[in-house]
Amino acid sequence: MKNTFRALAGRDFRYYFFGQIVSLIGTWVQQVALSWIAYRITGSAFMLGLVAFSGQIPMLLGTPLGGVLADRFNKRDILLWTQVVEMSVAIILSVIAWQHAFSPWILIAASAVLGVCGAMEMPSRQAFITVIIHDRNVLSNAIALNSLTFNAARVLGPAVAGLTLAVFNEPACFAINAVSYVAAIYTLLAIHTEKPMATGAAGSMLEALVYLRRFAPARWLVATVAVTSICVSPFMTFMPVYAKDIFHGGADLLGILLGASGAGALAAALHLANRKSVDGLGKLIILACLAGGIASAAFAYNNLLTLALPLLFASGGAFIMIVTSCNILLQSMVPEHLRGRVMALYTMSFIGMLPIGSLAYGSLAHHIGSVKPVFVIAGVIFIGYAHILRRVLPDLISLARPVLHPER
Repeated sequence: MKNTFRALAGRDFRYYFFGQIVSLIGTWVQQVALSWIAYRITGSAFMLGLVAFSGQIPMLLGTPLGGVLADRFNKRDILLWTQVVEMSVAIILSVIAWQHAFSPWILIAASAVLGVCGAMEMPSRQAFITVIIHDRNVLSNAIALNSLTFNAARVLGPAVAGLTLAVFNEPACFAINAVSYVAAIYTLLAIHTEKPMATGAAGSMLEALVYLRRFAPARWLVATVAVTSICVSPFMTFMPVYAKDIFHGGADLLGILLGASGAGALAAALHLANRKSVDGLGKLIILACLAGGIASAAFAYNNLLTLALPLLFASGGAFIMIVTSCNILLQSMVPEHLRGRVMALYTMSFIGMLPIGSLAYGSLAHHIGSVKPVFVIAGVIFIGYAHILRRVLPDLISLARPVLHPER
């Protein structure tokens, strides 16, 4: 257990770790409430996809700017200001919910504003880990623990949201999120660094794109995250449909379904945090792609809640196993002066590709009249991509080895 949490020995990372857990739990509480309200007031799978699209498309379009800002300005300040804006949005949403004034357009507008904030903060959030970790021997552990904060929140947040919606009301969910930002802002203000947070003059995103074009291992890592995001977007978009129409439950069941996926993700993050080396992560990514594809296809036409929960556990674990492994490998090989911009491209692949999946799958589900075939399609894509990765992996390992292990 001590090995699993070894990066917490550093004061700055420890502050950041606990502040983010509290804040991200609040974020998930709000996200569950938004998706539940969207489906409650519209009853439309397409509207679920559209609301998700409105929050995710700014990530696709705005993240390059966020990457340039991360390499040019103080990363902590970027994080602080975006947290303040997001807290303000949560307060406004709480008031709107209290007045029962939600409409589809308000949901779309709120998601869009939060998406813009995410585009500005995510590259800094990814690159900030290397600023507050001064011992490079624990960098991969810190990245895995950073993923763990997200996935611990995925477990706890939906559960808190389901309980809050069932016992209290919708405004309370947004109020909880607003209060949670206090922890993030406080811990960011308490962090001190031993070196400047900005990495100096930054070039354009073109420099990062050239790096990916010339260095195949990094290019394939970003591509893998993009494919994974497209394949898992049905799980992120259509859970309210399964909770309400297929398993005949309410907001509390939605929290349980999302919590099962989050529990699998948490288990995967703990496994990665316990690893001492990046060796073998490539094969792990391929196995996770296969597992995710099988889980998605099996989940599609399943009507048993007892089977749905382990399938969601498997899909959540596979998702985080892939994206966190790619994050660890990418941060271990990218040059420092390009880190913010390259991680912006990673973020575009991780979160920015979700709108493509959300809108496409939402339109397809609306046209077919069912969300179930969407999960089968995603599973087939996942399994096919795993086969492609298996064929190119040996060449990628030979190219990456001198960068990952320069001492050998």
